[in-house]
Amino acid sequence: MTEVVQISLENEMDLVLCHRRSMKLAELCGMSIIHQTSFATAVSEICRCVISRDERQSLLSLGIQPVGSRKLLVARLTTTTDLEKDYQNAIKYARRLSASLRLVAGKKETEVTITEKINFSGLLNDSRIEAFIQYFKKEPPLSPYDEIRKKNIQLLEMSERLRESEDKYRNLTETLPVMIFTTSASGYLTYANQSLIEYFSFLEIIPGKILWTHLADMAEHKALYDAWEKAQMTETALRTEIRLKARPGGEPVWHLISVIPVKNDTGQITGWTGIFVDIQAQKLIEETLKNNTELKIAQKQLLNSQEKLEKNLVELSRSNHDLEQFAYIASHDLQEPLRKITNFTELLKNYAHDPAAASKYLEKIDAASMRMSALITDVLNYSRLSKVSATFEETDLNDTLRSVLTDLELIIEEKKAVVKADRLPRISGIPQQMHQLFYNLVNNALKFNKGTPKISISCHALKAEEVKTNPDLHHSVDYIQVNVADNGIGFDQKYATQVFTIFKRLNNKDAFSGTGIGLALCKKIVDNHHGQISVVSSPGQGTTFSIILPVS
Repeated sequence: MTEVVQISLENEMDLVLCHRRSMKLAELCGMSIIHQTSFATAVSEICRCVISRDERQSLLSLGIQPVGSRKLLVARLTTTTDLEKDYQNAIKYARRLSASLRLVAGKKETEVTITEKINFSGLLNDSRIEAFIQYFKKEPPLSPYDEIRKKNIQLLEMSERLRESEDKYRNLTETLPVMIFTTSASGYLTYANQSLIEYFSFLEIIPGKILWTHLADMAEHKALYDAWEKAQMTETALRTEIRLKARPGGEPVWHLISVIPVKNDTGQITGWTGIFVDIQAQKLIEETLKNNTELKIAQKQLLNSQEKLEKNLVELSRSNHDLEQFAYIASHDLQEPLRKITNFTELLKNYAHDPAAASKYLEKIDAASMRMSALITDVLNYSRLSKVSATFEETDLNDTLRSVLTDLELIIEEKKAVVKADRLPRISGIPQQMHQLFYNLVNNALKFNKGTPKISISCHALKAEEVKTNPDLHHSVDYIQVNVADNGIGFDQKYATQVFTIFKRLNNKDAFSGTGIGLALCKKIVDNHHGQISVVSSPGQGTTFSIILPVS
């Protein structure tokens, strides 16, 4: 191991120092804020045990160790304290934060080693590591700031929730009695659940090396290839029935297949999620006893089960997309105010003798802390909408709109806004979420307007022909469409899909307040109600949001 910095652990200030330097070295190695916090907190937890015993011979070394073609970030603590005997709970907590923790207890000395893999470690050459060493030699005196510690704890809690959600998603795909897989944009397998691996145990399934279409029986290749090519060109889901390759000594088995595109925030396909459902029994029923009433009922139940499985697959894809967004938020959006707090804290330390400068930097630290708190609150509100636990009930949208206009009464009077609305229907929905949906849309229309706001809310029932032309709507369900139009500042139509992305802003945050989560919440609410939301806008010409909702 190449040692970068060494710390003697003697008092509480050394504990703060080891946490700060662990965070800084992890940051210099290019780790995300989540991995920085987990690593530094695990190191601090072990060091705390040593300091609490007033052990003067303990030493913490932080460095970088090459392992093959990769490199590891290493924290190595040597002490005469018997950690394994006296501090079992602390060691368990540290292992929750870093599963790589290793403890070796000798007769006279105990050694604890914590490691973290460094992504893109090829960039860490000898000269760069030497620059890290020089950085810590010239590091200014320690000035801890309690607000940073509080935010680190919040980030760590969010990291644990993200890991738990990801584990639940993977466990669900592994336990479902269907074959689930994901592919790259071009169709090469990137993941296969346990059911698929067991079914094709006679094949060597290597991620990135095999096209998913090669899992079909040879007799199906031509028809399946044509359908797959059409799905790629039109960027739509593929649903068909095919026979999969036969196991050795067996016959091809009929399966229902659904392959759904996964798109990023700009609408570009980044991969596909697929599911195979065994329908061999259904095929035999269709071919042999088509007129049997009892079997027709069973066939209908099978179809219903298939629809439920497809819905579950869509929900799994949405859950995976939410996890990616949360990971991005934790490593980017939340890091910005944290970086500001750190920088202004350093400036505050340097200008502590200047009351005017100190006051200015304290105000900036307070503003960054408030923004970070608002971001964390908005993320938690967004994540709660992912779990629809509220009960659907008959909801009068007229009452909902009246309640919203009452809440916004002051700003409506202040801007002398004009709000006109059609008679709205009753639907089956979640009242609280409907209130939040209309509140966000009307509030945006008032906020993003430099003149006298004029807001028009219209509604009409979708005709059967309109429903049939929309592939994502159920033909047997009645729908309404609510349009919320304004005369505000508008935006370029090319951003029509991006505005529903969490924390995505198209305007100057200094000119218009907010965190940029309002429309993301609207989309999540509409998704919870099995509807659709879209927008048409033009700079300076106003904006119209269209919401399609099922009546029941």
